[in-house]
Amino acid sequence: MPFPIEILRCPQTKSTLKWDGAQLISADGASSYPVIDDIAHFLDDQSNPSQTRSFYEKEGWKRAADGLFGDTRAFMDTRKVPLAFSRKCIRRLNTHFRHGGRFLLDAGSGPIAHDEYLEFGTHFDQRVCVDLSADALRVARSKLGTRGVYLQADLTSLPIQTGSVDAVTCNHVIYQIPADQQAAVFKELWRVLKPGGVAVIVYWWRDTPLQWRLERLVRMFAGRIKPDESDKPSAVVSTPSHFPHSLQWFETQDWPFRYQIEPFRVIGNPFMRSYVSDRWTGKLFLEGVYALQQIAPSYCGRYGQMPAIVLRKDDATAREG
Repeated sequence: MPFPIEILRCPQTKSTLKWDGAQLISADGASSYPVIDDIAHFLDDQSNPSQTRSFYEKEGWKRAADGLFGDTRAFMDTRKVPLAFSRKCIRRLNTHFRHGGRFLLDAGSGPIAHDEYLEFGTHFDQRVCVDLSADALRVARSKLGTRGVYLQADLTSLPIQTGSVDAVTCNHVIYQIPADQQAAVFKELWRVLKPGGVAVIVYWWRDTPLQWRLERLVRMFAGRIKPDESDKPSAVVSTPSHFPHSLQWFETQDWPFRYQIEPFRVIGNPFMRSYVSDRWTGKLFLEGVYALQQIAPSYCGRYGQMPAIVLRKDDATAREG
């Protein structure tokens, strides 16, 4: 049996699932989901026909000769100094997962593109990878093997029982979902958490006054740097649209959870490509940015480019969302 059946549920009927040796079947027998190459397919090829799914299946999760995925090449500054900074920011988030547990849900896991993300699962028995792309899940399976659970599914209706996972990681995913569906995803991630669990969601604010101030400062003293052709994004199919909400939107929602906002990274990749050199001066600047994130995490999380929104589920609030 390749799945921990006790944590799964039918996304249509919300009923339990049973395993018949080849597929997952809902308790009432009305719905069935094929399992191919250890991946449970809760979506068919026509489900969620979106620009986002098209990009990731055609380009985003394909490796180039240099080992980088199309997604990394399209969206991340891959020069040595900026990439080291981004990886340092990823590693910092691992502090939230050190208590471990049985299940870590990786919502929108893709192929787990960076080794730093793999480290999040060190203290968990299994990592439950959920993604739209079966190709991405196959790559994730090559990295995790039997320590992974692989579900091709929609984050707005997770095939996971309420209160069944110990922690959630969700990185650069929700702002690619249509704006009117994003609140539902936040609530789904909270729903599946066990009491005492934590979810860490890397998001992207629409308005970023701190990045704007840093840009003005850099332009005043240094100006733009010469473009580095080696980091120029490769030609790709149409990349997915982004639909980031504002901090005000997030803070005025009627959430069922408590949360804190801290920084993932206060500056985005376009900023780094434009203003951060790949030399000692760029390294020094980014060390200063990282120090700022450490000194003033709440301010940087609220007003920088990319926050890490940390949700916690207390015993007293462990009700279904």
